Amino acid sequence: MKLGCSTILYGGHDLDIALDRIKAIGYRAVELCALPGMAPHLNLGESVAYYQDVKSRVSDRGLAIESIGASGTFGDRSKFLQVLDAAVAVGAPLVTTGAGGKMDDAASFKEVVRAVNDVVGECRARKVKLSVKPHVNNAVYDTDTAHRFMQEVDRAWVGLNYDPTHVWRNGKMETPEQTVGKISEYILSLRIRDVKGRQTSIGPVEGQIAPNGDLNLPALMKEFKKIQGVEYAVLEIVGTKDYAVAQVDDVVQRSFDYFSTLLA
Repeated sequence: MKLGCSTILYGGHDLDIALDRIKAIGYRAVELCALPGMAPHLNLGESVAYYQDVKSRVSDRGLAIESIGASGTFGDRSKFLQVLDAAVAVGAPLVTTGAGGKMDDAASFKEVVRAVNDVVGECRARKVKLSVKPHVNNAVYDTDTAHRFMQEVDRAWVGLNYDPTHVWRNGKMETPEQTVGKISEYILSLRIRDVKGRQTSIGPVEGQIAPNGDLNLPALMKEFKKIQGVEYAVLEIVGTKDYAVAQVDDVVQRSFDYFSTLLA
């Protein structure tokens, strides 16, 4: 399994800096973020020429676009269609997003399923898959709700963006390496980092840098390597937006050094 890096880590810097540093450190792919205010590396509603330029800037560095990161958009149909069109234009196979909604609320869960099913035809038409992250405080937040969600959507075009730190912090005291097998067949994309503690908040950056947290990352990576059809495990750490480039590089390099040994 190869390593990728989300451009969210370089959210305070422009796309060229993000791509240059991610490539130099040794990652093979990027989650290209379209997150205004957090990581505005891909604009929506732009011209064909704009997207061709972005695509070339990524490919010229020998990187693949693993996905477009656009959390919280599929409930806004017009914006979501712009995300899908951008994904097609740059050649991204996936759009990653959170589910939204509320934990343990039947009506909210039903609405999330309805919203996903409402846009799946647009995904199918563009041949871009939707990868939904089980996320703390969302309607889909743990292994059980993720499994139930996947029984109610079109699995040909919808899957899971699996981040074990959210499963760890969901309040159910899950051990993700013991439960991921229940949903591994539905996983389209993987996110990697560490986490210190089981609080809802992810916590400081230093606790997200492996192996500074509480996850059993060797056991998790062993399970990740069993998942069929997922080429990249993508680093996603939040909290570095105001870091200088050298500070972000340190986080990205230390993470690469740790995970590359486990995923070799």
